Amino acid sequence: MEKSMKSLLHIPCEEKDFTGAEVLPLFLRGTYLFKVLRIANISFLSATPIEKVNLAAMRKHRNKLMEITRLECAFRLETVSAYARQKMLEEGIPFIIADKELYLPFLGIVLNNPKKEKVPPVRITYLTQKMVLTILYKRITDATVTEMAKILGVSKMSVTRCFDELEAFQSGMFEDYGKAGRHFRWSNTIRELWEVVRPFLRSPVEKEFLLDCTPPCILPKSGMTAISHFSMLSDNSFTTYAITRQAAKNLHLEKLPQVPQGELPTSVIQVMGYTYLYEESEELVIDPLSAVLSLNQDELNDPRIEGAVREIMEAFL
Repeated sequence: MEKSMKSLLHIPCEEKDFTGAEVLPLFLRGTYLFKVLRIANISFLSATPIEKVNLAAMRKHRNKLMEITRLECAFRLETVSAYARQKMLEEGIPFIIADKELYLPFLGIVLNNPKKEKVPPVRITYLTQKMVLTILYKRITDATVTEMAKILGVSKMSVTRCFDELEAFQSGMFEDYGKAGRHFRWSNTIRELWEVVRPFLRSPVEKEFLLDCTPPCILPKSGMTAISHFSMLSDNSFTTYAITRQAAKNLHLEKLPQVPQGELPTSVIQVMGYTYLYEESEELVIDPLSAVLSLNQDELNDPRIEGAVREIMEAFL
């Protein structure tokens, strides 16, 4: 560790054994190997998982370790999924990935693997997101611009722009055949494709109306209602629905009776950047992956909802 850190940072680094393990709870001692690293006169705890630990557990373990040791804590990992890496960056959870990458925000240090050549976009457009979901659901492994345009029902120019966005952060998705054009190609698992694109997918929810009434028309289920539809989780006491921007404008949702923020609504209508209806359900409901993407951070931090999301991922990926 000490040698690899020096090669990354080019400044003195020290590594010592952690001598305070006896004060830690047994479940932490049995889950991690601990070291103390010292960089730029700042000491912090390095925790290496003995076996695979999920992100939710690491988040809680880090808080506990910092509370007991009074030291910052960074996780030392051999590998990490694109999704977990992005979430750790968003939440400020320090990590060290082998001798390739480190993120130590308390030192103001972010070093990436120099082999990475392309800087991905912050987020992709809704059409590109819908194309990615179509690829996932239909298990598409090879498609030209023309074929994808036909599947999506849009112009080839629109699909070309989608291809450009995806190629900006994952060149391995495409092969260029010269005059024959580019092909989307994916030879790995659908789950791996989800992990690659997940950090750049965004919530389809643009706005919410907390209503003191039921919707004036039939709408597809969304949000937590859709999550409960695709899992064993119970829904909220109110139903959540999805609506397109144009339909929301036509219905003048702002004129319907609403409840103040923080009070319990009769129903919630989410105005969506796109709607992707799940065709295999007898009920009108948005697709399961968009339902997962529509959840806010507080909902994702709920262990019950986290379990439901895991159930949905297993079912559809």
